[in-house]
Amino acid sequence: MIRHGDRIIVAVSGGADSVALLHVLWTMKDEFNLDLIAAHMNHGIRGEDADRDALFVQELAARLKIASVVEKVDVPAFRKKARLGLEEAARKVRYDFLESIASDAGAARVAVAHTADDQVETVLLNIIRGTGPDGVSGMPEVRGRIIRPLIDTFRADVEAYLHENGLDWATDVTNLALDYTRNRVRLQLIPFLEDKFNPRVKDALLSLSRLVRDENEAIKAATELEFAAAAKEAGYESVVLDASRLRNLPLALLRRCIRKAVELVKGDLRDVEYIQTERIADSIIAKEDVALTLPSGKVYARFTGDELRIFRIVEPAKFDIEKELEIGGRTEVPELGVLFETKFVPANIRPEKPSQAVINPKKIKGKLILRTWRRGDRILPLGMTGHKKLQDLFTDAKTPRRERGLVPVITDDEKIIWVAGYTISELVRITEKTCTALWMEYFHL
Repeated sequence: MIRHGDRIIVAVSGGADSVALLHVLWTMKDEFNLDLIAAHMNHGIRGEDADRDALFVQELAARLKIASVVEKVDVPAFRKKARLGLEEAARKVRYDFLESIASDAGAARVAVAHTADDQVETVLLNIIRGTGPDGVSGMPEVRGRIIRPLIDTFRADVEAYLHENGLDWATDVTNLALDYTRNRVRLQLIPFLEDKFNPRVKDALLSLSRLVRDENEAIKAATELEFAAAAKEAGYESVVLDASRLRNLPLALLRRCIRKAVELVKGDLRDVEYIQTERIADSIIAKEDVALTLPSGKVYARFTGDELRIFRIVEPAKFDIEKELEIGGRTEVPELGVLFETKFVPANIRPEKPSQAVINPKKIKGKLILRTWRRGDRILPLGMTGHKKLQDLFTDAKTPRRERGLVPVITDDEKIIWVAGYTISELVRITEKTCTALWMEYFHL
C-alpha cells in the first residue's frame, strides 16, 4: 500500500477508526520516510458538533506535528442540486475533496479508515439491495491512489489500540441514528445474526468477500480478453460487439462483456439491473432483436443484425457567443476553451496548421468578431465561386453534431471570413498585391 518516501493524505473524521489510522501511519513515519497530511471535511450537517470535530482533528495533527487541511462543504445543498441521497452526496463530496487535496499536494496515496466491520456492513448492504460478485467483493484494499490499511482490522481491535496508546477520539452521534440504513445494519441486523444464527458471522462474511474478490479478478481478466476479441468499436459514446462471438461464451462472461460495454458508455453501472443485462443476453443467445433504454435515459442497448450496440445520444454543444477580437493582440474565449492571437506578418508567410490562417487585412470591413455557428450561416470558401452553408461544410468534414457549436466563426461587419480549423473566405484571400497579411491563430486553453 505504501512505498518509502510516499506523501499520504490521511482522511481523518476524528472518529476512532480515523484517529487510529493516523496514529499508526505516524508510528511508521520515520521508518518509511512518510510525509503525512491529515485531511478533514466538515459536511455542514451537524452544526457545532462538526465544528468541534474539525478543531479536534487540527489539534491532534498539531500534537503529532503533521500538517492538516480542513474544509467545510454544504452537503445538504449539494445533495439537492445533484439529486442524491444524503449518504451518497456526502460520500461523493468527501472523495472529491480528498482527490483534490491529493492532486494539489502531489500525494501518492490517500488513506481512508475503513475497517473489517465496514467491509462486512458493505457486503451485507449490497446483498440486501441485490448485487453480483463485485458487490459481494466489497471494498478493495487499493483503488487508484485510495488505500485502506485497516480493512482487515475489526473495530474492537481498533478501540483496544486507542486505549493502549492513550488516544481520545470524537464520537459522531449520527452513527447511532437508525434513520440511516447502514446504521440499522450495524446496530440491529448484525447483532441479530450473531445472536440467532452465527456468533462469527462477521468472520464468515469477510472470508466470503475475500474469496469472491480473488475469483472476481480472474473472471475480469478473462472478460478483458473476450471483450477485446468481440469489439468492433469501443468508445465512450458507442460500443459495438460481435454477437456471434459473444454467443459462444459461458453465460458469466457474456454478462460481463455486456456490463463492460454499458459501463464504458454510461460511465458507471449505477441502477443497471440484473434483469436488463439478462434480457440483452437472452436476445443474443436466441438471436432475437431487442432495444432497451438503460438507466439515465440517455444510454441505449440495441441488438440487431448479430451486432450488440450500446450507445448514448450526446446533445450538441449549445453556445451563443459573440466577442470582439483584439487585432494585434490576444483574446481569450473560455466558453470555447480557446485563445486567439492576431498579428501582422509579411504576406509571403503561410499557415502550416488548420488552427492558423492568413487573410488580407484590407478586405476586412469594420471589426473582427468571434462568434459561434448559427443556422443559415454561409461562407465563400477559398478557391470556390459559390457560397456554402456551414452545415454542409461540417457534414463534409464529418464533424460530429455535438462539436459544431464549439467551432469559432470569425466575421467582420459584413461576412464570415474564417471558419476556424476549416477554411477562410475567398473574399479575404492574399493576392499578389498584398504586402502585409493578418495572421490569426487559436490555441486550446
